Amino acid sequence: MFTPETSRHFTAHVDPVTHMTFYVLSTRVAPLQQNFYFVNAPCEPSRRYLWFYCAFPPAPGKCAGVLDFASDEVRFFPDTYTQSAESCLVDECTGNLYWGSSLGIFMRTPHPQDKAVRITRMPEDAVAHLGSSMATHLTFSPDRKELGVDIQTPNGTYGSYIGTVNLETGAFTQWYRTENGVPYNHAQFCPSDGDTILAAHECSINIALGKRMSPALTAEGIYPRLQLIHRDGSKEMRRPLNNYATHEWWAADGKSIYYCSKNHIVHDRLGSHEPEAVCYIPIEGGNGTWHAHCTRDERYFIVDGSRQSMGLSWWRGCASTVRFWNNDTKKLCELVHRHPVVENWTPEDPCPYHIDPHPRFVWSDEWVSFTTTVAGRVDIALAPVQQLIDATR
Repeated sequence: MFTPETSRHFTAHVDPVTHMTFYVLSTRVAPLQQNFYFVNAPCEPSRRYLWFYCAFPPAPGKCAGVLDFASDEVRFFPDTYTQSAESCLVDECTGNLYWGSSLGIFMRTPHPQDKAVRITRMPEDAVAHLGSSMATHLTFSPDRKELGVDIQTPNGTYGSYIGTVNLETGAFTQWYRTENGVPYNHAQFCPSDGDTILAAHECSINIALGKRMSPALTAEGIYPRLQLIHRDGSKEMRRPLNNYATHEWWAADGKSIYYCSKNHIVHDRLGSHEPEAVCYIPIEGGNGTWHAHCTRDERYFIVDGSRQSMGLSWWRGCASTVRFWNNDTKKLCELVHRHPVVENWTPEDPCPYHIDPHPRFVWSDEWVSFTTTVAGRVDIALAPVQQLIDATR
């Protein structure tokens, strides 16, 4: 079985405070190499391929690289360039990579002799000349015949289009269109219901000023982040705990959603259930829990958050931490005590890339992938989970 311990491309690192071991991909094909956004795994269950984002400052956007554990070779693919890097999706059956851009949705294999293939173009209607991104996220439908997409218009001025792309024909089917100035993003197919997509009302746009703003509360006073979009064009909004939600994800069985809310991780069992706090994880000096992810059995959670840096609780590129919550024992431990600031970034000159750790469970929930800066640069890392379970017994 392939692991970071068997590859020549990783360097073991022991956190001096937590004493936890993790493995940093130290072979470089780009100045910045980082984990995927936490919704999608950067690898597949066979453990042969590990994909990662690549960036070349000061150029905007990202490409993808891959480590093939079987040949123990690291490759870089500039043809995967996108400014919507969070859309990258690894096919767990093949190890192939899908991604979205303003030109459509593409796929390429991990093999250097192959070329990228366009799955679909931006739809040939009003979306074609309005669209600025084919997807901020990509996820498969439960039957794997479609991709869920959230087409973004420039600055959200004309809203967003939520729908699907048929993988065989490339046809786009619109489920729902938001109002002008009300973008929905972070679209995620329900793992068990091919007629439901979870989307995020993350912000609103002041069209006159061209500025992003926090979404307005509904007439009932509800923070409108959590939106369930259905194939028939209907939608349902979930009222969040503490009337706030961010960075949501589906439970593996598709019966619940989870999200972060003011230092809480929250569990929302769909239906008439009220949301419940799983745990409370304040991060001293930071601005709250950023992202979280759970194992398929929903027993363990991995969490990141900001550390106070240069007198502020958060700014892009600030110091961060990664923590583990054992919901069986109700105990917490740290995996990484502090990711330092690198590249001379400051609050006045912040990081132009999204380098939050974005931790998530991978490889049968036996490992965690995340972005790290412990080597003085931006890297992707993997950590074994058993040490975290042992520390929280």
